Amino acid sequence: MADQTPRLGLGTFEQGDDWDHTDTVEAVDRRTIVHGPIVERPAEGEYDDELYHATDQRITWRWDASSGDWIHFGGRGSADQPVPGTSHFETVDAVHGRTAETPVWNVEAHGIEGNGTTEVGQAVHELFKAVAKAGGGIVYFPPGRYLLERTPLVGDDTIVVGAGRSTALEGVRPDGEEGRALISNRGYDAGGYDGASNWGICNVRIDTPETTGIMPAHAKNVRLENIYGDYTYNHHIDVVSSKNVVVDGYWATRGGESGSDAPVQFDAQYSGASWNGVWDGSEYSLAEDDDTPTRNCTLTNFAIEPENSPEYGVQLHHGTNESITIADGYITGCQYTAIRADSGEVVSDLKIDGVSCIDNARGITLGQLESGRRALTISNTTIKTDDGDRAAGSGLYAAGFDGAAISNVTVDGPFTNAIIFDDMDDLKMSTVTATGADHQAFRFRENVDATLTAARAADCGTVGIYVGPDSSVAYGGIAFDDVGTRVDVEGETQAWYSS
Repeated sequence: MADQTPRLGLGTFEQGDDWDHTDTVEAVDRRTIVHGPIVERPAEGEYDDELYHATDQRITWRWDASSGDWIHFGGRGSADQPVPGTSHFETVDAVHGRTAETPVWNVEAHGIEGNGTTEVGQAVHELFKAVAKAGGGIVYFPPGRYLLERTPLVGDDTIVVGAGRSTALEGVRPDGEEGRALISNRGYDAGGYDGASNWGICNVRIDTPETTGIMPAHAKNVRLENIYGDYTYNHHIDVVSSKNVVVDGYWATRGGESGSDAPVQFDAQYSGASWNGVWDGSEYSLAEDDDTPTRNCTLTNFAIEPENSPEYGVQLHHGTNESITIADGYITGCQYTAIRADSGEVVSDLKIDGVSCIDNARGITLGQLESGRRALTISNTTIKTDDGDRAAGSGLYAAGFDGAAISNVTVDGPFTNAIIFDDMDDLKMSTVTATGADHQAFRFRENVDATLTAARAADCGTVGIYVGPDSSVAYGGIAFDDVGTRVDVEGETQAWYSS
């Protein structure tokens, strides 16, 4: 791994790894747009073509070193803060802004309006094609609402940049075609990871009741940063058969409006799948269904606080998901569970760290599978629900993993059972607290080989530790407080004692 870029800490890779450091990555790092009121704009720019978005003016300014002055780059101003030399909402000669040194494309310069009424999906798609043909670059969407009547496809080495929540993207679809992706990438219908690579989307709001949001498909080396999620038909972000996708900075106010409603989903397009596709304005086309796993992806620095109570917050859906990290986040208000892996689906090297699952029906549910999963790590995580009417099932459930480490985890609430495992080999648990369950604190239900140390079982109605058939649990350093029976054994146990 090479050194990270100085401003944003973007990861780049050295020669010989999956992708190389590119000029586009450097440009994104250096030219990230600063936002603030016009009075806080510096008297002089630090470098030629630096951008500053004045939030109170709704104008983006560009520092022109040759003239020693800030000039209008994008935006049409407001009634009380018009663009100099124009009247409010009169035609403005926007600056194209792309040079060999400054790979920035302003959509306004290409006649793409974010007025909330004009459909611009085809124009955006054509602009993305032009950017890819030119070797990549930064595409800037000034504040506005952009209606996309088709799925624009991002190409290689392209970074789409908005102005934060004030840049809203909405998809428009005919009846019966709801759920088709808002934005995807070129090569979504290619095999393996041969779709577009080294692309990203940042500082935009997904507000699209008729479509899924951003869908990387058969893509690699993708960065989605500072994504704001409001209305969506299915998911704000749906990662399909892709690798090296990082979602860093994501805030959701709603889940999907349809039956498949997790705000974030990791998915693999397996043979015969009839979902995950794009809309070209007249036809629906599916992502290639070649069973390519979704691999080495990260969701971090996020908050999912939906107003409409979706079933799940983050879902590992169909097919194989490998090396998925979910870290430093907050999930609340889910009807079924905050984090879910589908029953019967393979998951390998799953890491959950620093996540708070608060006031969901369940916290983490990694559905039933007898074998085939490997390497689970859950650490520094809290699962807590106070509402007895909302809590259901187990706070934490996992099955089918060979090798698992769970540490510094708290499960607290009136769940049926606090923690349950099935079909687990080499499960190591330490510093785990399970309190408040109606029945059992720790339930090693069937075929579980586990070690439990430095744990606490409290305020549980029937049993502190239950060891079921064909299970073997070694335990020690356990604090029991107000539990019916401390240990109930149908399998094998080995208690550790210290003098």
